[in-house]
Amino acid sequence: MRLFLAGNALVALLLGADPAEKPDPRDFGPGTIDVTGYPAEQRKNYEMYAVKCAKCHPLARSVNARFSAGDWKKYMKRMIRRPNSGINEEQAATVYDFLKYHATRLGL
Repeated sequence: MRLFLAGNALVALLLGADPAEKPDPRDFGPGTIDVTGYPAEQRKNYEMYAVKCAKCHPLARSVNARFSAGDWKKYMKRMIRRPNSGINEEQAATVYDFLKYHATRLGL
């Protein structure tokens, strides 16, 4: 058990997370979205979303979030302001467009 906890702490330190923080349960769900049935523009937007969001956390976190379009709008504003997020306004608009479309498809 101690080895497991020490291993988790090491992983958290390497990823830049506080080892005292509890893992986000959304991180353990599916890590991709099947966009084969999405319009071509949204499939392209998904690529930007996958690259930008996975820079700071597992993609599963946002894949498994049950956010409405309005929730995603607020969330993206927060992500733009985060240091080292690497997301500019234009990229955030693209990511938000995908997340809004996906939330609508899920009925959120």
